[in-house]
This record gives sequence, structure tokens and C-alpha cells, in this order.
Amino acid sequence: MKSLKTKLHLFIMILVLFTNIMATGITCWLSYLNSMTQAEQTSSYLAESYKQYLGSKLDEYRREVEKIAKASVLSSADAAAQQQYLKEQAGLEGFAYFALADSQGNTQQDGNVSQEKWFQSAKGGAAYIADPVKSRRGDDLTVTIGAPAGGGRVMYGEITYDAFAKMLDSIKIGSEGYAFVISQDGKTVLHPTKDTVAKPVNYAEKVKTDPSVAPVAELYQRATSGETGVQYTLYQGQRRQVGFTQISGPEKWAIAVSRPISQIMQDLYRTLLINVGIAVLLQLITLVASLLFAAKMTKPIEEATERIELLAQGDLQTDVPQVKGRDEIARLSSALGHTVQQLRLYIQDISHVLDEVSRNNLVTESNVEYRGDFAPIRESLTRILNSLNETFEGISQAAYQVNAGAEEMALGAQNLAQNSAEQASTVETLNSSLQNVSEHVKNNASHATSVEGLSNETIRFVQQGNEQMNQMLQSMRDIDHAANEILNIIKVIDDIAAQTNILALNAAVEAARAGSAGKGFAVVADEVRSLASKSAQATTTTSDLIQRAIDSVKKGMVIADQTAKSLDQIVEKSGQVNELINRIAEASNEQAKAITELDNGMLQISSVTQTNSATAEESAAASEELSSQSEMLKELMKRFQIRGGNVAKDDEE
Repeated sequence: MKSLKTKLHLFIMILVLFTNIMATGITCWLSYLNSMTQAEQTSSYLAESYKQYLGSKLDEYRREVEKIAKASVLSSADAAAQQQYLKEQAGLEGFAYFALADSQGNTQQDGNVSQEKWFQSAKGGAAYIADPVKSRRGDDLTVTIGAPAGGGRVMYGEITYDAFAKMLDSIKIGSEGYAFVISQDGKTVLHPTKDTVAKPVNYAEKVKTDPSVAPVAELYQRATSGETGVQYTLYQGQRRQVGFTQISGPEKWAIAVSRPISQIMQDLYRTLLINVGIAVLLQLITLVASLLFAAKMTKPIEEATERIELLAQGDLQTDVPQVKGRDEIARLSSALGHTVQQLRLYIQDISHVLDEVSRNNLVTESNVEYRGDFAPIRESLTRILNSLNETFEGISQAAYQVNAGAEEMALGAQNLAQNSAEQASTVETLNSSLQNVSEHVKNNASHATSVEGLSNETIRFVQQGNEQMNQMLQSMRDIDHAANEILNIIKVIDDIAAQTNILALNAAVEAARAGSAGKGFAVVADEVRSLASKSAQATTTTSDLIQRAIDSVKKGMVIADQTAKSLDQIVEKSGQVNELINRIAEASNEQAKAITELDNGMLQISSVTQTNSATAEESAAASEELSSQSEMLKELMKRFQIRGGNVAKDDEE
């Protein structure tokens, strides 16, 4: 099972890792967007810059041709001079040749050129650079430039594509970037790859059969419409960013600056590498910080857990380590310390009261204020002590009464024995004085009657003691019932612990439903459940202590029951004594009736005298046994200290 420290550490690491990943991802995405935005701005800037550059170059070509076309020699009628002049200028400007076309487009070298765009534009007064095409006089790719020569005529010249395209040589856009020019007709007229110009592709038509060229077709369509912007294309298997804008001039060409995305992403890759490095560094710093934080946060909880385990083992003496602060952990530590202190106080008070009771001290009292669900414990202890005091006070009074009755009974037995001796003496001297015999018989009958009264009084006292003993047994049962109430209170405490455990389980289920955000709380829920379980163990220990007290009370009930049985025996013996006394009274009456028959009944009188003597001895023995039982009961009661003092002892004194 993973510790709370490990769980907290893992949670922080996962959270920081997720945060770093998200932050790095967002940073990289923003860097990507920023890089692409800057790249688009750069492409637009490059397109605009190279637009000015190519525009000035094309203007130079147009101005040069216009300058040559305005020469005065071309206005003369000397055709040979005109041809010589054009030939010289072509050599000087790097053109293949220059030629003149009349207003109808007729030429000596190339036939009629009236359908050419450069002718129509020049005739209208504007010099014009035509799209590259094959030369009229060879297979070379050439560019024709026409300019107005006056009188409706047009001078034009051809320059090789290679010479014309040298203006692109100075355009360098990274290692793989380049610039190219698109005509109004959607053809590539200038490109670093000559074949692209020699074999132009009509992307507007090609896209109908090949959807993969749709981005290029869109680029050409936007560029030829005079739009300025940035377009992403897929050219020769490579994704590229293309900035484009229209070049000023009658041709309405558009320049496009193309760069591969991989070239643009090089700077982004460096930025991403830096961000990843920073994220890894932060993760390492977080690893160390989370270890320190988790150790600091979980140490008080570990100490509290160890204290609860000691509490479950019955340790109420060890103090709970206190945590400074006002957070939940500090409050938990303080509450645990207060709980242990209160339990210690309650257990000490209960142990003190029960110990005093075991020492026969029934005047002790509980001096601790019990709070909440513990309050009934003090009430039960008070009821137990009150009931014990009342019961033992009644037993003490009963013991005194039994002792007094036994003394009277013993006195009566002594008198009976004395009378029997007198009867024996009278029998020996009966022949000498019948009158004395008659009086002695009357006295014997009188004494028998007195003894009978004393015997009845003794039986009444013993019966009262037996009733009081039954009351004591009922009081002991009340004590047992009160002890069971204490056990019920302990069960209530145990039920509270069980409910706390159930609540902790429910919190753990809810934390599990919350996912990773709730793990920290789930962890805390497991520790609370453990606390509830160990609190239940503590209540079990308390219940055992109360149970031992109940066992002690039950032992007292056994002693009281034995005392009740002894009183029953006393009642039985008293009945026997009373029966014997009745027999003595009957015998005395028979003696009175037989005085007149004394001679014939001497033997019978002797027998009756012997019976009286035996009866007196039995009565004395019963009295001694009753007195012994009473003394034993008084000695037992002297062991107990009850409110108002020891009743039996005080009465005896």
C-alpha cells in the first residue's frame, strides 16, 4: 500500500507534468502561430520588395526600347540607315535584334505581327513586354518588347529568355526559396527553372482532372486577379508558403515569393527545443520541491496515525505531537490531543470509582464532568453507588435484628435447660413433696409459654431479615441493569465509530468518482476510516473494563444470594425451635394433668424430663448457629464503607 507521502508526491508530479505539457504545448502552438504570422508578413514584405525590384527592371527594359524607338534615324526614309542603327543598338543592349512594323503590323523580317499583344499595346502608345515564347527565327525561348516609333509604327526587339531572366539571379530567399512571375493569362513567365516557363501549365484546367493542384490553381487565380496576399501550396511534394502581389505595368504580371514550410519552421524548432528544455528543468525543480512539500505535509499525519495506533492498543498516556498553525492538519492534531486527554480523564475516573468499590468503599464519587454522549456514564455510576449504599444499609439493619433475636433465643434455651434440670431434681424428690412438683410443673409450663413467645418473635425478626435480603438482591439486579446501560452507551460510541467509518467509505467513493482531482481528498478519506476503526478498538477496550466491573457486581450478587440462603436456614431452624417449644408446652400440660396420677406416671415424667433436656440442648445449638450466622453477616458488612458510616458497627457499639 502506497503511503500518503508517496501519493501526494505522485499527485504533485503528475499535476506539474500535465501543467508543463499543457504550457509547453500552448507555448509551442502560440510560437507556431506567431512564426507563421511572421512568416506570412515576411512573405508579403518580400513580395512587395521584389515587386519594386522587378518593376524597376521591367521599366528599364521598356524605357530602353522606347528610347531607341524615338531615335530620329527611324523617322528618315533611309531604310539602310534604319537597319544599321537597329542592328547596332541590338548589339549594345544585348538584344537578338530590333525591327520595325508599320501601322498595319507588317514587317520585312517576321511578316504581319498585328495580333501580338505587344504590337497592340505599343500602337496604343505604351511599351509592352510579351510573354516568353519560342523565337520566330529559331528554337530559343525569347521575350519580345514593343514600343511606339511614331506614325503608328512599332519598334520591337527580341531578347533571349536567359538574358532576360538574369534579373532573378539576385533574388535569394534562404536556401530553398525563390521568386517567380505569373502573367495575366495564368502562365509562368519567369522562374528559376527554365522548363517551367518553356512548358507552362494551365492550372485552371489541370485542377479539373487533378485535385491535388487546387492550392496552386487558387494561387494563380488570386495572383492574376490583382490580389495581394499569402497562399499555402503543395508543389512537387513539398508544402510551401507563397506571398504574391501584382507588378505595375501594362502587362499586369504578378510576382510570387515561394518558401518551403520546413525553412520557416527552423526557427520554430529552435524555440520548441528551448521550451522543452525549460519544461524539463522545471519538472526537475518540481520533483525536488514536491518531495520536500510532501514530507512536510505528511509528517504530522504520520505522527497522528502512530498515536491513534497506540490509542487502539490502550495507550492513553503518550501525548499527541502538536502542529503549529491554523490549517486542517493543525486542527486535526489539536482535536486528537483533546480526544486522548478526555478519554484518559474518563477512564481514570471510571477506574478510580470501580477500584474504590472493589475496596469496599461505597462513599466514593465521580469528580469528572462527562460531556455529550459520555454524560450517561456518570449518571449510571451515581445510580450504582446510591443503590449499593441503600442495599448494604438495609443488610446492616437486618444483621443487627437477626443478632438480637438470636441472643433472646439463646436466653430462652438456657432457661429451658435450667428448668429441665430442676424437673430432674424434682423427680428425685417427688415422693417427699408432691406440692413442690405441682408448682415446678406450673412454672415449667409458664416458662414454655414465654419461650414460645420469644421463639415467635425471633422467627418474625428472621423473616424481616430475609425480606431485606431479597431487597438487597433486587438492588444488585438494579446495579447489573445500570452496568448494562453503561455497555449500551459504549455500544452507542462503537456505532458512532462505525458510522464514521461508513462516511469515510462514502467520501472515498466520491473522491474516486472525482478522478485525479480528488485523489488528495481520497487519501485523506482512507486515513479518517483508519481513525474510526481504531476508535472502535478503543471503545472495545473500555467495554472490557466495564465488563470486569459487571463481573465484580455479579460476584456480590452471589455472596448476597448465599446470605439469603443462610437466612432461610435460620428461618427453618427457628421453626424447629418453635416446634420443640410447643412440644415442651404440651409436655408441661400433660405433667399438670398427671399430678394426680403421679405414682403411675413417674416413669413417664422421667421420660418427659429427658426429652425436655434434649430439646433444650437442640434449642441452644440452634441459637448458637443463628448467632454465628448473624455475626458472620455483620463481619461481612463491616468491610463496606457506606454513606452515614458502617451501620452494623455503629449499632453494635
